[in-house]
Amino acid sequence: MKKLNKKFKKGFTLVEVIVVAVIVAILAAVAIPIYQTYVTDSRNNAAANAGGAVASFAGACLAAGGTLPGDGTWTGSITCTGKTTSITIPADITIGVAAKVVTATHVSGGTAKTFNY
Repeated sequence: MKKLNKKFKKGFTLVEVIVVAVIVAILAAVAIPIYQTYVTDSRNNAAANAGGAVASFAGACLAAGGTLPGDGTWTGSITCTGKTTSITIPADITIGVAAKVVTATHVSGGTAKTFNY
């Protein structure tokens, strides 16, 4: 007879669920801004790496007696005319060139990085 009167507790109480939801919300409030900072830094670093590579390529091309496209926005594959070398610019990076200065930015924004060659 004792088994019939015994109640079984199944599941979680409303208070327990609310406490877990509050903890998750606090963690998200802290983690999301940190994640966004990492993403922005990553994009800026990708632009800086591409800009540095293009500036090095341009300097080496000119030092070897080759020629490059004129000032403006460089996209795709850039070839050093007169030489057999080329460099490919990533699709998510914008490279602007003016007066031997390379400016690299990520297409989603961020800080522009400049390099001389």
